[in-house]
Amino acid sequence: MQTDYAKREAFAVSKIKAAIPSKFKANMISQEGLFAEIYECNEVMPNHYLACTIDGVGTKVILAIAMEKYDTIGIDCVAMNSNDLATMPKAKPFMFVDYLACQHKIEELGITGDIIKGVSKGLEMADCGNILRNSVSLQFGKGETASLDELIASPKNGFGFDIAGSMTGFVEKNSLNFKPKEGMQIIALKSSGFHSNGYTAARHYLLDGDFEERPEFKKMYKGSFSLNDTYSDHTKQTVGEALLEPTRIYNKVMYTIGSQFDVLGVNNTGYGLKNLNRQGKYLDFTVKDPIEPLEIFKAFQKESKFTDEKMYRTVNMGQGFFIIANKEDVESILKIAKKQGEEAKVIGEVKKGPSKENRAILEKNGKKLAFEGY
Repeated sequence: MQTDYAKREAFAVSKIKAAIPSKFKANMISQEGLFAEIYECNEVMPNHYLACTIDGVGTKVILAIAMEKYDTIGIDCVAMNSNDLATMPKAKPFMFVDYLACQHKIEELGITGDIIKGVSKGLEMADCGNILRNSVSLQFGKGETASLDELIASPKNGFGFDIAGSMTGFVEKNSLNFKPKEGMQIIALKSSGFHSNGYTAARHYLLDGDFEERPEFKKMYKGSFSLNDTYSDHTKQTVGEALLEPTRIYNKVMYTIGSQFDVLGVNNTGYGLKNLNRQGKYLDFTVKDPIEPLEIFKAFQKESKFTDEKMYRTVNMGQGFFIIANKEDVESILKIAKKQGEEAKVIGEVKKGPSKENRAILEKNGKKLAFEGY
């Protein structure tokens, strides 16, 4: 019987929310659909909100352990937070903190240093201090490390770890008024791969699990590839390299765009195209010309036999980040993206929808696929 991770997670989150007294959320500003929480503290910051994100990298850490490559997973941890903050393009990132829990081999062999080198690299990639007006460089705040041999498991005994982080920043109060409307254009920025979502399914359907020492988990792998196998005639990249490819960081391009235009960012993380539905009402986010899926997604779909509908609501399929923009600004935005090394294209437009609940509509192969909720 296949585990329904989405249902299980939704139930767990509902219990978490119910356990938090309202007084601890008294200063939170209700902005439906944001990827970051924003808080008001007029006594300290009369003109700004405090924005906060928190995230980890999920089971992608298993690939780092299996590949014995630990210096990029920290990039992912930063990216998952910084890209959420970048959905508010006028926000100013200020500080990142992390929590690293690990087994003894990670500490004894100094692998902790490799992991945090990745965090430092990610912060360098996300730092927008030289772009934003009146901003400061992104700071590495306090980190915490825990030795948890009795709690953490691993496909290789002693090498288990988990990493999570949180990013805080400041956003001007008058900069959150831009909302999606009928006639606006949808721009996609190309992803580098799976980023940090969908890895449980990706591992189990793509890989044969020859690196997994635990029999109860080894049996979950149904794929035909080892980590060192190539997966397409169009690339020399191995499956392991493709799966461990760091999450692309979009802060600099988004903050450059946000300093010149009013736009809304959408981080295409878990649940795929449904992320477009987060803001507004009575809208259809119609995608007619998506970015061509990366070869690793094609291999994943072939191995898993997932339908197009399931693929586009499970993984990013090549679209790492969306920008909702006014039609007259699109050409200039595409030029900025290209100048900053991003592959970007208009993939669709915002249309009037039939109901209060937004929908993402994918028109592909003569069919219309509807994605409701988020």
